[in-house]
Amino acid sequence: MVHKDNYSEFLAIKQEIQEKNIYFIKIVSDSMEPLLKVGSIYTVTPVNLNELQQFDIILFWQKGKPFAHFYWGKHRLGNVKGHMTRSLKYPSEVDPPINDENILGKISIKPGLRHKIIFLYRYYFSKV
Repeated sequence: MVHKDNYSEFLAIKQEIQEKNIYFIKIVSDSMEPLLKVGSIYTVTPVNLNELQQFDIILFWQKGKPFAHFYWGKHRLGNVKGHMTRSLKYPSEVDPPINDENILGKISIKPGLRHKIIFLYRYYFSKV
């Protein structure tokens, strides 16, 4: 469920992605550095939820604003439905489950081996 905070912004982003098949997002957080750099602009395209794979970067709406994190899979614990995401900065922390309707699109960048190694190192060895 989308929070009422900035709901019109959420709808505008979702509509633009659906109608134009593209959206441009400016990164304002360092949660995905060094892969997504603060201040840089990236393209977002529509996403088929059934085709998402680990390490795809998705744009989703949470806590009244857009976030871009790695897609990690479907949430499978208990009765909670949704999708799991993780940031590159804090990979050992799983974000709250994201409902289907809150997933806005997919960022058109593929992480390379270097970024996956950074993620795995931080996941297993970092207490950040």
